[in-house]
Parts: sequence; structure tokens; C-alpha cells
Amino acid sequence: MRNALFSLAVALGLLGLPAIDARADDANGVTVSHAFARATPGGSNISAAFMEIASEKGDKLVSASSPVAGRVEIHTHIKQGDVMKMRRVDDLVIEAGKPHALKPMGDHIMLMELKEPLKEGGTLKLTLTFEKAGAVEVDAPILAPGSMGAKGADAKPAGDAASGHESHDHH
Repeated sequence: MRNALFSLAVALGLLGLPAIDARADDANGVTVSHAFARATPGGSNISAAFMEIASEKGDKLVSASSPVAGRVEIHTHIKQGDVMKMRRVDDLVIEAGKPHALKPMGDHIMLMELKEPLKEGGTLKLTLTFEKAGAVEVDAPILAPGSMGAKGADAKPAGDAASGHESHDHH
């Protein structure tokens, strides 16, 4: 098994693909991958974290926290007429065997009342709490403001490229 993993890592390295993704695994079958947060521009005290969450048995993300944020909420975007509005939600259902993407202009983790700036190149410590699996620790690399993730780090969302929170409305 160890030789097979080593061979896979070498093969992925030769293809120019990352051999290891930022992952957090829980004994109860929750996997968090492709996690990242956006650096805070200027004096901003808000940011967002994105990732993919999978669960073998199905679960529900019920809360999130971070030592650098005074408040952390689960958010989604809802279309109202021709405008996308950000809204806080109580939880996110993670269906068994169906990865749930938390991405810009979609579901995400909102970090507010930041105690310090999130600096590009750093790491955000995040705790996700699930109804069944409990707490899962995530280390999310901090990418440039407006980043769409590792594969699209140079892409910018429509609207406010610095934060992507142009329609921010806390309800």
C-alpha cells in the first residue's frame, strides 16, 4: 500500500499535478478538500472560505469557527429578481456520496470581525462542526483577494473583485 501511494505521488508530480491536496478527514466519514480563504484587502475585516465537503454517510454542517474571526457564519446566495443576495443559513446538508462545493457566489463560510488581516500565503485555521461527525479541523491556504481557488487563482468574480461580497446582506 505504501509503495502504491508513493508511486501515485510520483506520477502526479510528473504530470505537474499536486500529489497532496489540503484535506481534513474525520473518522466518521467527512472529507474536506480544496479548501482556501481569501486574503483581506486594505482595512477589510471580512473574508470568506471555500472548499468541497464530502460525506460517506451523509451529514449536516451546523457551524464553523476560527480563532481569527469574532463571528463565522454559513452563507448561501439566493437570486431575488435579477440580483444575487447573500444570506446566512443555519446549516448545509451534505448528501451521502455527493460532494458539496462551497464556492464564490455560492455556499461559503463567511468570516467576520476578523481580529487580524488574512495575509496571502498564510493559513487559516477553521473548525467545521457537523451534526454526526462532530468537529473537523481545516487548514485553508490564504490566496489573493478575489481568488477563485487554486485552479483559477487569477480569475476575479463579477462585481467587487476584492472581496466578492458586493451584495452582502446579513439576515
